[in-house]
Amino acid sequence: VEECIKNNLIYEEKNNHNVVFVGYDKNKKARYAFCRATNDIRFMKDSQGSDKTYTFRLTSNSKNNRVHLFESAIDLLSYATLMKQKNLDYHKENMISLAGVFKPSEHIENIKLPTAITNFLEENANINEIYLHLDNDEVGRKASESLVQILSKKYKVYDRPAPLGKDCNDYLKYIIQSRNFNKNTKERVR
Repeated sequence: VEECIKNNLIYEEKNNHNVVFVGYDKNKKARYAFCRATNDIRFMKDSQGSDKTYTFRLTSNSKNNRVHLFESAIDLLSYATLMKQKNLDYHKENMISLAGVFKPSEHIENIKLPTAITNFLEENANINEIYLHLDNDEVGRKASESLVQILSKKYKVYDRPAPLGKDCNDYLKYIIQSRNFNKNTKERVR
């Protein structure tokens, strides 16, 4: 999070203290902003004039051939944190928030890919692997199914939802709670 703040990828909204996730185009011009409440109120919205072609993302400076897709910026950051905890360098990965998914059409020919994906793939012809980390709910699973069907015609596509919980953020919270429980248990045993 501190790294994202330093790089102007996230900031705190002055009036309501919401977190704002920013997406940039290839010329480093801010083109997308998504606000989310930091309290118990469920508030989420795209800022007026946002272009979902440039959703929140962390991209690699190297020419790696993978991209990881997430429903939300929070899940993306949670996944990066999980990688960091495993001593893996998330800086080497391309990670894109889709800023939500929709229940796909029953007819595959009517499904339109999110512009964030199509734009990124057009600008990064080296990509040949796509990892889907969408939610473990009905909409997320159906969206993953549809994306696998569409994208696997040209790319290797891997459906990798969180192993536990609804999403990557739930899984990260589970891992942290488990570690804290184990740490507290060990301290009590001493």
